Amino acid sequence: MNIEGHRPISPVSAVNQLETIIMNLGGRPKVEGGLLNMRQFQHQSKFTHWLAGAMLVVGTGAIAASPAQAQSISFDETEQYRTYTHSPDPDSLYEYGESAAIRALTDGDSRTNVELWYKSEVPGLDKEVVLRNVGFTATNGRHKVRVTSVRADEWDVYGQQWVNDFLKEYSPFDEVMAELSDPAKEVFESSFRNVGLGDPNVTEFSLDEEGNISLQTAGFYDLRSVLEKRASAQKETVSEAVALATAPLPLKQAAADQAGITVEKLDEKIAEAAAVDEGLSALLMAISELDEALQASEVAKVEVYEDGVLQAVEYAYTFEMAESGIEALDDGESYSGLAEWTRTGSGTSAAVPEPSFLLGAAIAGGLFRAAKRRSQG
Repeated sequence: MNIEGHRPISPVSAVNQLETIIMNLGGRPKVEGGLLNMRQFQHQSKFTHWLAGAMLVVGTGAIAASPAQAQSISFDETEQYRTYTHSPDPDSLYEYGESAAIRALTDGDSRTNVELWYKSEVPGLDKEVVLRNVGFTATNGRHKVRVTSVRADEWDVYGQQWVNDFLKEYSPFDEVMAELSDPAKEVFESSFRNVGLGDPNVTEFSLDEEGNISLQTAGFYDLRSVLEKRASAQKETVSEAVALATAPLPLKQAAADQAGITVEKLDEKIAEAAAVDEGLSALLMAISELDEALQASEVAKVEVYEDGVLQAVEYAYTFEMAESGIEALDDGESYSGLAEWTRTGSGTSAAVPEPSFLLGAAIAGGLFRAAKRRSQG
């Protein structure tokens, strides 16, 4: 759909587009149901949001002052990653292959990054629906770290904790969600699915000889305006479907016939549209009540090994970013925010925003997935 300008949509088109929106939101809202019953994980503080999926070691320690000098990095044998160079030459804006990717991760330049899982393997499937863990492995002495994209089904592992942390960070969203009907509440929460922030853009990575990790990614500094545009456009579409609820029976019958469904099935879709409309309205209200930037990083899966033995599996994300001072040269809006996630060799994880190394984000999944940077191929 054209975001800048909306063309009139026929009732049948509205029904068809509603179907697409509902599927992007993670499925149909259920009349009976509630919030997703997902596995819970420990969370450190308001400014430190991290999950240990298989944490086997804990302790304290300090991050080394300089990046590791002896680390080696190798990428998976796949075409599912590419390097953004920030080159003004359109023909050189992207590079492919392992050498370019390793250079971007270690060049100290936050303008370059490597996107993990940058295109779909299935024709017609949204590239943000991540099907495999694609990424790289870093080794330094006894320590090995694997950083990958996050599969869509792994939301069941960390998703509820992410939602809890997000609502705690941004209270207007928690407040409006409490007032929603159960179907609309499901739509509202499903819009966070696949936060999937599952295809992160990694700007820098280091693993030193003590096992200390520094991971930086890039995305949006403030998601408010981006989400407002996408949510408003989708709300306009479902509103047209909702309007069919009061349409005369002959018009309903005509719309149902053209869509190849019964009037009863059309009424079900109208009810679904009403729930989506309510959820989107609540989302827009929450955004309007924010007096601060809306920030959320993409999620990277981090597996930590020592002497070949898996020590921890973490889903790294943060709601704290710093401004990068740049915008992507292809879409003109991505990479404006940056942040850093670290983990000490002894097992302490933290989200550490700092001006020198910045990491940003876009929320993925459902509605938020639409706020991610547009695919360039």
